[in-house]
Amino acid sequence: MTHMLRRFYLSFTGLENDAKLLILSGSISAIMWGFLDVAYAPYLDVIGQTGELIGTLMLISMLTTAVLMIPFGILADRYGRKSFLLISIVVSTFSTALYYFVTNIFLFAAAELIKGIAWAMSWGTSTAFLSEKASEKQRPYAFGLSFFGFSVGGLLGYLMGGVPDVLTAAYGIDYAQSIRLTFLATAVITFAGLFPLIPIKEAKRSSTKDAKTKLWNITSWHILSWVALTNALIGLGAGFMIPWFSYYFIKKFSVNLGEVGAVFAISQIGMAIAYLTIPKIVEKIGNVRTIVYTQGTSIMTLLLISVSPNFAVASTLYVIRVTLMNMSSPAYSSFLMGLLKTEERASGNNIAWASWNIANAIPRPIAGYIMDNIFLDMTLYICASLYSLATVIFYNIFRKIEK
Repeated sequence: MTHMLRRFYLSFTGLENDAKLLILSGSISAIMWGFLDVAYAPYLDVIGQTGELIGTLMLISMLTTAVLMIPFGILADRYGRKSFLLISIVVSTFSTALYYFVTNIFLFAAAELIKGIAWAMSWGTSTAFLSEKASEKQRPYAFGLSFFGFSVGGLLGYLMGGVPDVLTAAYGIDYAQSIRLTFLATAVITFAGLFPLIPIKEAKRSSTKDAKTKLWNITSWHILSWVALTNALIGLGAGFMIPWFSYYFIKKFSVNLGEVGAVFAISQIGMAIAYLTIPKIVEKIGNVRTIVYTQGTSIMTLLLISVSPNFAVASTLYVIRVTLMNMSSPAYSSFLMGLLKTEERASGNNIAWASWNIANAIPRPIAGYIMDNIFLDMTLYICASLYSLATVIFYNIFRKIEK
């Protein structure tokens, strides 16, 4: 562990200052994602919304992201990525703050629409921008550090899931109001992510007539088509279960938001440590086998959650599953960026992830209905089946491309 930390410390100090600032900004933004992950669905349940309606609201933000991230990626490749990241933080701050002020379902839908715009502006753009700021040799470590920082931010966001419980117990504040106050605090923290971005310098984009008039800078369609297919299958599976885990645990084991937040926080610690190990694993067995082995093992763990006798066992399996499923993310991002040309990375990455977002959005209302009215564990089985199919396809296609 000491050797691993030293290796990453040296890698971090060797990065450009701009790359370090990008990683810091992403870590701050992750606090918001962590709190929304643990609190959003349970909060809507507390104020009396059904699982089907909660899923519909989730669908709005995800579809907005999916529709807009491709044009935003093209514009970012053409005119610069920094401005898109700056605007996305301002928009994210506004959308998160809205959760404090609104209770009307139509205003909630508007907040989801705004959140989707923010996601679309930053999702693939930040990955492409970081890739631009790191050499090919540094890139696996840059992405490892980026995901490590995001995990630490997410950890803090998950721990904030216990704040409403404290506010209610200590000060007698209505529980729903306590959650709203925490949304507001999270919005303020999100805005702080703006400041590390301001000093970052960005190279000028091509100003040639051809670059300005050509809609696509993309030539790697063969690669992107397979990436889009596997991403879509993963996104479809995730939409049935992943955003519902806090809702699932509260319904299945009658635990509170603070307990779920603590488990999610522990999972972030596991991921953060795992992210530090990934570059070394990739050096030994390659990107594709790293991704397949970790995802395949996580799917088996996911299935075991459904037969867990209590929350302690289920939460332990959850931590293992999250760590395994996500630890390969830096390897995946680095692998994809290495396959794409510099001028197509933001738009290409956004096309790949748009497929994930569209597929991820579609099953959310369906999942809410299934969990409320049919069988709570059914969505978990659907998720595992789709993950398995995606992993098999990914291995068979990309092991040849990697060679």
